[in-house]
Amino acid sequence: MINLPAVFIANAVGIFLMIILLVSNRTRVRSVFFDERLFVLMTFLTMMQCIVEMVTFVIDGKLFPGARILSIVLNAYLFAANIFFAYTWTVYVDYKLFEDIGRLKKIYPYVGIPAFAVIVLSVVNFFTEIFFTVSEGNVYSRSSIVYIPYLVTYGYLAYSVVLVYLSRKKTKRYMFLPVAIFLLPILVGSICQFLFYGLSLVWVSVAAGMVSLYINIQNEVSYVDYLTGLYNRQYLDRYLNSIVQKQSEGKLLGGIMLDVDEFKSINDTFGHAVGDAALREAGELLHGAAEEGDFAARYAGDEFVIIKTVSARSEIFQMMDKIQSRTEALALTGERPYKLSFSMGWSIYRVGDDTVDSFLKRMDERMYKRKRKKKGMEAFCR
Repeated sequence: MINLPAVFIANAVGIFLMIILLVSNRTRVRSVFFDERLFVLMTFLTMMQCIVEMVTFVIDGKLFPGARILSIVLNAYLFAANIFFAYTWTVYVDYKLFEDIGRLKKIYPYVGIPAFAVIVLSVVNFFTEIFFTVSEGNVYSRSSIVYIPYLVTYGYLAYSVVLVYLSRKKTKRYMFLPVAIFLLPILVGSICQFLFYGLSLVWVSVAAGMVSLYINIQNEVSYVDYLTGLYNRQYLDRYLNSIVQKQSEGKLLGGIMLDVDEFKSINDTFGHAVGDAALREAGELLHGAAEEGDFAARYAGDEFVIIKTVSARSEIFQMMDKIQSRTEALALTGERPYKLSFSMGWSIYRVGDDTVDSFLKRMDERMYKRKRKKKGMEAFCR
């Protein structure tokens, strides 16, 4: 039994949400970026799916010239567009993680084979029953293998989750929550619609996921440093002001401030492009060194901060040793015109005595003390 008013309401909500996103993206004029173009494409696909699905429910069982042909074409389109959306989503997630067009060209022709197969079968469905059939009375019904495109779609969505999870130490950790928030309503809506034909929940669920994804994109812009992929100074301040008010009993709040040694010389000697590459490399190294629950941020220029909840002061020193070891190991790999190294200063937040500023200032003073000592040793060696 099809509840047409519910179908209209659900899909109208989805269309309205997608129009808002399309207008918003148009006013921001950022669609020159590949990920922005993919986002706009997914938004447009979602809106079209809401419209087409609504039409298929309306004409189901109706008899007028061309009704059956129209029903077959629109339902075939839905199956093809479903899988194309899922494939586009995996490409979008991969690019957000790695920002590498070459990687996409190398991997995704193969990743796209299942999607291509489903799309071809959807076209064949014009002529013979594959995923669905439309009777002479223009009544739609599913075939016995309708589960195949659903499984392929879920496979792509699962692939995106696994990709984010496996890449969490190499890329931006904050991708996991947006992906989870995006996929949850889609998973619930698609399962309900698969089990109970007559419900129209998939694409309004996708629309809700797209809105949550858009919100997280805006958050990304506001609290992530684009060059290094670490959190920025503004978000560091917010984080510290929040966490110092709710420290766990028996736990200490520690911090490490790091400065890239001779960064001005790298910029002056090799240019700003190489300087930016050094900062990106520093961000990747610190992101990889950070452990679960740690907070790594770009503080200013070539300075970085890691905030860490510890049980003892020794854990801060262990983290500094870990960073030092990783930096030394990095120097043995690849070819670069500079040698990346850090001067580091640490601090433990003193509850009742410290402020966020004094906590950071103590790290800063110890870091510069270490930097001056390094320069003195280099001068002595000369």
